[in-house]
Amino acid sequence: MKKYRITCNEEQLRLIANSIEDWSRFISGQCELDNATHMVEPVENMHEVRDILDKQVRPLIVPDLPYPGSSYGWSGGDCPNDHQRKAIAMSYGIYREIRHFLAMQHPEDSWNVYLSETLRCPDQGPLIKIEEIEED
Repeated sequence: MKKYRITCNEEQLRLIANSIEDWSRFISGQCELDNATHMVEPVENMHEVRDILDKQVRPLIVPDLPYPGSSYGWSGGDCPNDHQRKAIAMSYGIYREIRHFLAMQHPEDSWNVYLSETLRCPDQGPLIKIEEIEED
């Protein structure tokens, strides 16, 4: 399989993690898109957008989940759609590994849940590799 290298700054890396986390949570049934919708102003509009995503969009994304507020786990769990399950697992591994890398920059912050290793499962494939490089 081909491999690729992307060079970005920390702000871009955080934006990538936020975007992929929203995607991962969205397709697993947590359709609020927290990272994106927290920027909506005024706050009343943010709540309206999240309500629409939860009540109108979520049933279309995860029709097999029986309870409001339920979602598939980080690995895609019992998601009956093979493509969706794999996308959940892979996207979790990507955003979580970015968050882990950034947390390891400050291991003294012992409260940070991202200091622990990223969970693994077969659908995920290999975890991404991140390395800090010297500026040009």
